[in-house]
Amino acid sequence: MYLISLLVVFALFGVFAVQNGGTQDFTLLGYTWNLPTWAPAAIGTGIVSVLLILHMSHAGLGHHIRQLGHGRAIDEHRGFIEELRDENARLREQLASARGRLMGMGATSASSGSSGSSRSWLDGIRELPDRVRGRRTA
Repeated sequence: MYLISLLVVFALFGVFAVQNGGTQDFTLLGYTWNLPTWAPAAIGTGIVSVLLILHMSHAGLGHHIRQLGHGRAIDEHRGFIEELRDENARLREQLASARGRLMGMGATSASSGSSGSSRSWLDGIRELPDRVRGRRTA
């Protein structure tokens, strides 16, 4: 965008310089100069160009500094995500071993003749729609 702005400024200066080819006397603080008419425009264009280039470099520098800050935060978040994944894997292993122990206990209680204790609370929830469907209201 800044490059486009610079090109527009240079194009406008070029049009001005072509259309104003004469000379003129310029007086400042008692000094008089006989310069081409486009000279003050060239000075103004130079000042605007320098300001646009300074602003462009400052904006780019700020953008890169913000990216560095985001990169550091992203690395911290990635580390935290890895820690959570490790903890999740550990908890899954603990859950699988706990289920294995419960299955082992359920198998031993089923072999001893008490089949009612091997049902979990989740089986009761799964059978709930069938029990509700069979109800009659008075």
